[in-house]
Amino acid sequence: MYRNIVAPLDGSEVAEQALPYVKDLIQNRTLKVHLISVAPLAASMPTGAAPVRMYPLVMSRNDLELHAQERERIETELTNYLHSIALDLAHGNISTQIEVRFGEPAEEIIAFAQDVKADLIAMCTHGRTGLARWAYGSVAEKVVRHAHCPVLLVRARQK
Repeated sequence: MYRNIVAPLDGSEVAEQALPYVKDLIQNRTLKVHLISVAPLAASMPTGAAPVRMYPLVMSRNDLELHAQERERIETELTNYLHSIALDLAHGNISTQIEVRFGEPAEEIIAFAQDVKADLIAMCTHGRTGLARWAYGSVAEKVVRHAHCPVLLVRARQK
């Protein structure tokens, strides 16, 4: 059935709500979970939009060193975060791979899923509607519409 599952995470507890479903799918099966976190660039976000966790990068041509340092800091932070999630999954004998990318989240998630030949993308949706959905866009909706494999959407529970 599923051998490669991609689980996009943005560093929020909301996004992590999809992980129990991934664990349930895995029970006593040999497969790999690919954890990905995409840091959206400020230039790639629609006007007025602010995702749950945005990592604006310094875009000044005059300050490339600061840009590189900020990008490295963000990559390190996200890598450490994904390693902590992978460590938790490893306790359940789950094989993992982590990936950090920069760009438009939906596009990067879809491209990564194709790169690893994913059988399933499992992610949480924030469940925004109306103007909030229009302003923020929906990464989940874009992934569902354009992914080459099935997408398991878990609606976020409010705490």
